[in-house]
Amino acid sequence: MANLDRLVTVNILLQSASVNTQSFSDMLIVLKSTTSLPRTGIITSASDLLSAPYGLTATHPAYLAAADAFSVTPHISQIYIGFWDGSNQNETLTAALSAMKTSDNSWYGLILPSRDKNTILEAAAWTEANGKLFGTAIAETDAMDSTKTTDTLSLLKAGNYFRTFCFYHAAAATDFPDAAVMSKMFTLYPGQESWANCTLPGVSADTLGEGQSSAVRGKNGNTFESFRNVTITQGGKTTGGEWIDVIRFRDWLQEEIKTSVFQLMVDNRIPYTDQGILMVKSKVQAALDLGVRRGGIAPPELDGNNNPIPSYTISVPLSANISANTKASRVLRDISFRARLAGAVHLVQINGMLSYTI
Repeated sequence: MANLDRLVTVNILLQSASVNTQSFSDMLIVLKSTTSLPRTGIITSASDLLSAPYGLTATHPAYLAAADAFSVTPHISQIYIGFWDGSNQNETLTAALSAMKTSDNSWYGLILPSRDKNTILEAAAWTEANGKLFGTAIAETDAMDSTKTTDTLSLLKAGNYFRTFCFYHAAAATDFPDAAVMSKMFTLYPGQESWANCTLPGVSADTLGEGQSSAVRGKNGNTFESFRNVTITQGGKTTGGEWIDVIRFRDWLQEEIKTSVFQLMVDNRIPYTDQGILMVKSKVQAALDLGVRRGGIAPPELDGNNNPIPSYTISVPLSANISANTKASRVLRDISFRARLAGAVHLVQINGMLSYTI
């Protein structure tokens, strides 16, 4: 019998390989220890730290941080543990964090059990340069004084650290609102959360005067206070002054666009024509549409005159307007977008009047 391939040849190319993407829902707790440990590991409960290979006590700060992270509802299912070699006097925190990132870069949030000022500032500087999100807490009373400028919170604000958030918490040595709120917020997609007005079971409340609370928030700090019978976080900002949820959503959106466009380019020729440019635009648009569905980008709305307000706009060049030299370089430039953040309501002001007539 004649071979059918003589008349018809079919080759099917599989383009099912996926691109690894950065997680924005995993946190790492730094463990400084003189016992040699793997540079990174994973635990699924705080009690894992009480047994080998960690062998911590129930009073160890790293254990307490993990316990608070697993105490909130809902909470993340696992936590990365990063080893900082305490037996090596030459290993700085910066070097240890870089080694943890090299060992496993799957984590996004960073929790440091140490409340030492210089250690916190070193972690904040590293975080800013490495695209992570760092949470910490301090018990320095100067943080509650608007006239003081040398406390850790003031120095973090002066450093303009947009990837660090800090709580004032009187029991910061043994209580970890930073770990608890991160664990709770990381159960939500970027864009769905607000880091203010969160309950944190297992974390003690602070009793602050209005002036003290205002001073902390004036330094872009966060607090955990009781209102009637409910205790909630206040602030929700990074020390650089931006909302924590906006930083996390921005990081996610950047990663989503980058990996989507990269996936388009793998084993695929994109022509330098209007059609090819629109192929790239479609990937950017898909990422922005997902951002709308996740809640980070505002949905289409109407202004006061019932004119539509779009969620976003995308600008791409026409192929005819791109120079021959630019096309010869095979680099596509001048793609940009503007998107409206959905934001979140943290405070409500209502004005009313009671009368016998309207």
